[in-house]
This record gives sequence, structure tokens and C-alpha cells, in this order.
Amino acid sequence: MNMAAGVIASKARSMLGSQLQVSDYEELLHKRSVAEITNYLKNGTAYATALKDVRENYIHRGQLEDLLKKETFRKLMTLYRYSDASQQVYYKLHLQQIEIDLILSRIRVIISQSFDTAIAELPFFLNPYTCYDLKKLGTVRTFDELLEVVEKTNYYNVLLPHRVKKGNEKEIVYAKIEHQLQKQFYEESFKVINRLLRGESHKKCYDILASRVELDNLSKIYRLKKYFDVDEDVIKKSLFPVCYRIRKATWDELIQCSLPQFIEKVKNGPYHLPLENSDDLYFEHYVEKYMFKLAKKNVYFAQDAPTVYSSYLILIQTELHNIFSIVEGIRYGAVSEDVEQLLVY
Repeated sequence: MNMAAGVIASKARSMLGSQLQVSDYEELLHKRSVAEITNYLKNGTAYATALKDVRENYIHRGQLEDLLKKETFRKLMTLYRYSDASQQVYYKLHLQQIEIDLILSRIRVIISQSFDTAIAELPFFLNPYTCYDLKKLGTVRTFDELLEVVEKTNYYNVLLPHRVKKGNEKEIVYAKIEHQLQKQFYEESFKVINRLLRGESHKKCYDILASRVELDNLSKIYRLKKYFDVDEDVIKKSLFPVCYRIRKATWDELIQCSLPQFIEKVKNGPYHLPLENSDDLYFEHYVEKYMFKLAKKNVYFAQDAPTVYSSYLILIQTELHNIFSIVEGIRYGAVSEDVEQLLVY
């Protein structure tokens, strides 16, 4: 293990040790306001420094989420600073995913025309790191304005064919745009891994990405079978073409079979997702649990920096998602037991 790998692994494991525990989630699930959640995170967890100047009774949901996102990014940058210069393109890949998510979020705003509340959701602290101006993105009201913001980026050529004129926002083909942007990200990520990483780093980082893509494909098949009446060709075109643990012939079977058969094949497939054959099955939850388990194992046992970094990223993003799910539960008055079923730890 070289020095960079040793430092990154050591710091990641140290920070992982300060993440929220089962007892913390049990406490948070019993809170009844954003103020109570903020007070607990401020006084009893590793988020204390990030929230030290916050007045709990005056903070709203958006402010809390923004502060927690900042803290997450700070932790990742702590690891990034020790990375090998030759591999830094790989470490920056997660920023591309953030950029894509923000573009898609703005497209949803354009379609819904809900401009008044959307500006608060943008993480402006990331502006120095993104390839387009987040402040300009926050003012976008038409597809043409969005194209102007991303004109000098790789996203422009993906978005341009889907341009609609002002007043025709309901005609935006969101699903196609989402698929093509994500496809571009996956293609770029595989290229970077194959070009920059060698040996164990290549093997494990490829495993993380390919597993994520295949699990994402399985989620899409489930949703399309469950909620939409579409033919097999539509399902096939919605998937990213990768065969890692699942062979091409098996993909064809998964696309063609009925929903109950699909669930059984996935349960007995290479990922062994313990799916329940119920009407309210939340497929993505099982995907998140699989990736969380894989990432936690990698952080503790991997010997290379890229694998530890990517795995820690999954773990810390999962923790954020857990906190946000609890906050959303309070917002909508959900029963704590129901919210608990959504958490991954």
C-alpha cells in the first residue's frame, strides 16, 4: 500500500467510525420537528462542527440539508487532497453525477413551472467545482436558457436534440433525457476506470460501478413491469448495455418474463436480493442495502485508495439519505415505523 492509499484508507475508516449508529437512528426517528433533529445532530454526533452556529428553532428543512451536504463534501475533499495526481480524474467522477442530478432537477422545475421554491434546493457551495454556473442554473426558466448554461460542457450535445420552445415545456421528454445523461456518465466512468486504474483498484472499482449499473437496470425493469404497460423493446432500450454478473441471455429472460417470475429470478440471481413478493415492494431499498454492504466491506478491507474513496462515498451518501428520509417523514406526518423501513444501515 502506497502512502496516499494508506492515508486515505486510514482517514476513511476513522470517519466511518464516527458515522451515525443504530442508536442514533432510533433517537432521530422519535423526533417530531426539524429543530429537534438539528439539536440532536448538533449535540450528539459528528455533525456538531457543521451545525455549531445554527440556532435550532430557526432552521428549516432546506437549510439543514444544505449544511449536511456541505459537511459531506468537506469530508470527501479531505480524502481527495491526499489522492495521487494521476488518479484525480477518477475521484472527480462523482461531481459529474451531481451535475447530472442538478440538470435533471432543473428540467423537472421547467416542466412543473415551480420556480419559486426550486432556488433553495441548489447547493451553491459547489459552484467552484461544477463545470457550469449553478447561480445561472438557478435562474433558468426555459429549455433554451438551460442550453445556454451548459453550452460549453459535455451535456450540451445530449440536451440539444430534446430542445422545446418556450411554452411547450410539457413536451419535454424527461425519461429520454435522464437515460441519455446517465448513459453518458456510465460510459465516461467505465472509460476512466479502464484508462487510469490497474490491478486491484481496477477490479474493485469496476465491480462497484458495474454492480451499480446492473442493479439500476434491474430497478428499471421492475418499475416498467410494475407500473407501466410497455413492450419488451421499450424496456430493453431503457437499460444501459452491460453484462457483468448477469449474462445477456439472462437479461433477455428478465425482460421477457412476468413480474412474479422476475422477482424470483432476481432473488435467485447473482445479487441474491431478498425481495418480498408484495404490492408495496420498494425495489430500490434492496439495491441500496446491497451497495451499502459492499461499500462497508471495501472501506474496512480494501488496500487501494480509489476503492476506499468510492466506497466511503456510498456510505456517507446513504447516511445523508437516511437523515433526509427522517426529515421528510416529519414533514408528511409519516409513522416512524414506516420511515424506519426506508433506512439503510
